[in-house]
Amino acid sequence: MQSILLHIYDDSGLESRLQAALDLARVFSGHITCLHATPLEDYLAVDPLVAAELPEEFSDKMRDLRLALQKRIEERLAGEGVSWNWVHVDDLISTALIRASALNDIIVLSIASPAPLRDELRPLAAKVSTRAPAPVLAVPAASVRLKFERPAVVAWNGSSEAAAALKAAVPLLRLVPEVHLLEVEEKIAGFPRDLAARYLARHGIESEIVQHAPIDGDIAETIRRAASTFDAAFIVMGAYGHSRLREWLLGGVTRALIQDSAVPLLLAH
Repeated sequence: MQSILLHIYDDSGLESRLQAALDLARVFSGHITCLHATPLEDYLAVDPLVAAELPEEFSDKMRDLRLALQKRIEERLAGEGVSWNWVHVDDLISTALIRASALNDIIVLSIASPAPLRDELRPLAAKVSTRAPAPVLAVPAASVRLKFERPAVVAWNGSSEAAAALKAAVPLLRLVPEVHLLEVEEKIAGFPRDLAARYLARHGIESEIVQHAPIDGDIAETIRRAASTFDAAFIVMGAYGHSRLREWLLGGVTRALIQDSAVPLLLAH
């Protein structure tokens, strides 16, 4: 995971995202690409007069805000001893991250948090993790750092999405002292948990298979409690979308955790 794509935006999760990217860069001797994207609605929120014009040419206010943020990030990174570069685009944030991820190993963004210019949630983790060719590390705003000295929990349901997340997480799983393969659903899995454990073993990673019945029928809550019990550094899980549109719209397990997880999520589709 030497190529790290970091979502830069001046919101409440910026510090935790930046720290997570720094932790990854140090442990993997990696490079951070700081991607700042400004969607058109942000220009309109700051300066409605740009509605019929090109944002970069006609919104001095947004340019000044962006340059001030860039200076702040550059000053911070200058003393961190890691390799990095800055990229700015005028585009939807999710679109910019998905496009840029093609030649990056991991995307670091936040678990849903309010956008500063409007009172709304930006579900970036949901959209990006189901469309990007790279895995997503979604970090809670309250997270201080990635704690690789703690165990990891893999939420396993035997799906192809869970398998994709497991494969993507191998570099991170090699860093932690324990890996718990957590199976909550009681239905027959497409890829049994034993196969997942064998796959990890081939990569030199020992794992413990843990089975739990859903707590009051709530799989997401069961995963949260297991992560808390194990004092997990992060949770690995598949990101569902497209073919499971009904589950997604009804509030599936992945969506529930993206909206409310106390620990980072490693997501892949």
